[in-house]
Amino acid sequence: MADNTNKYIPVSIEEVCDHLGYDPIEVEAEEGQATKRNIIRLIKFSNLYLQGVIGKNYPVEDERAKQIALLVISDLYDYRDLDSKNISNTTRKLLNDLEWQLKMEMKINGNK
Repeated sequence: MADNTNKYIPVSIEEVCDHLGYDPIEVEAEEGQATKRNIIRLIKFSNLYLQGVIGKNYPVEDERAKQIALLVISDLYDYRDLDSKNISNTTRKLLNDLEWQLKMEMKINGNK
């Protein structure tokens, strides 16, 4: 990719590309960069997910956190075009966790 700094946490675009089996240079060169935008969105999402399930100050450099992020990203990326009848059990669990996180945060913040 263009630079070696990781602007995203807990994983870099390169790490996600490696995990998904994409060439980072091809992703960067893609016209319109839809794949790159999807990857960035999922990296940001995985960070929010980890903050919700572990805590805002989770250890972003911990390999376990990185692996969880890669698994979340991979599962959501693989099932991004499918309808709700065909999503994996892992994705369904993620959705349930996120719903509970949002409900709890709303309750804590007084937004019932």
